[in-house]
Amino acid sequence: MLGKNSVRLVALGAALLLALAALFYPTDEKRVKEAAQALVTAANRGGVELQGALERYAEPEVSVSIAELSEPLVGREAIVAKVADVTSLGQRPSFRLEAVEVSLEGKRARLNADLLTTLQAEVPELRRPRHSVALFEKRGDVFRLRSVEIGRPRMDQPEARP
Repeated sequence: MLGKNSVRLVALGAALLLALAALFYPTDEKRVKEAAQALVTAANRGGVELQGALERYAEPEVSVSIAELSEPLVGREAIVAKVADVTSLGQRPSFRLEAVEVSLEGKRARLNADLLTTLQAEVPELRRPRHSVALFEKRGDVFRLRSVEIGRPRMDQPEARP
């Protein structure tokens, strides 16, 4: 028969294990944020890394609509080519997500975020926050990007004011 101290230790250990599992278990919300962050990080590194991240975290016919472009970019190759075009002009774009919110509905997820874009990472005054919406769909344990809409630069943020 177990003593009172042994029962307390077992109960405490079980509670600790449950707390750790809840903290570190990869929820769907965490998976969506991980996929979005992996794509943004890869875009900052360049074409090869972006291509790999798109293959892992995006549908083949992913579409990206940017307010300044008349036509959306459709397909992984078109996205990589556009980033290569901007880089070949001597500009080094930098991206960062802020104010990320994820809503889930079944196997679909919607990520709302402010996408901060900069052409020169060293000059914070040139940051341009844009409201962005990304739609993901779950395939197995991975959420894959289906589409992104990136709005015009907002001037209501302190970062966007000269």
